Amino acid sequence: MDIRRLGSGDDALLRDVRLRALEDAPYAFSSWHAREAALGDAFWTARVAESEIARTGAIFAALDAGRSVGMAGGFLPDDAHADAVLWGMWVEPSARRRGIGRELLDAVASWAREAGAQRLRLALTQDEASRPATALYRTLGFAQTGESEPLESNPSSMALVMSRALQ
Repeated sequence: MDIRRLGSGDDALLRDVRLRALEDAPYAFSSWHAREAALGDAFWTARVAESEIARTGAIFAALDAGRSVGMAGGFLPDDAHADAVLWGMWVEPSARRRGIGRELLDAVASWAREAGAQRLRLALTQDEASRPATALYRTLGFAQTGESEPLESNPSSMALVMSRALQ
């Protein structure tokens, strides 16, 4: 298994893994499959380019024999906040329970720490299918902040905010 930061030329890889994530777990993301499937090549090229700017954001992929089986991305908000945000993480069902989620999260946390963040935050939907992810995040030191936010893809669904310190 190889965890690597996406860079120039990885647009198709990002599009593929992101669309599979949205198809597999639509309840877990603020976006939806049809919306992102309609985005043109320029969007994916720009998204990967953003990942190459160390201070702005980073996207990592888990590759198994060259095929992406997972992804995670983080960014630093523009508001000079000391927190980085994990904007999405997904591992395909056949690759789960092999430590890939932990490795992806570690990659985002390392990037965030190097970029100067003090904490890593994420929003997690309160859907039955999200329970394994909730358990993983708790195991990795995340705790609920007491905050919540609606999902753009389904405003009636609330996501709880969790965070952990980056040592």
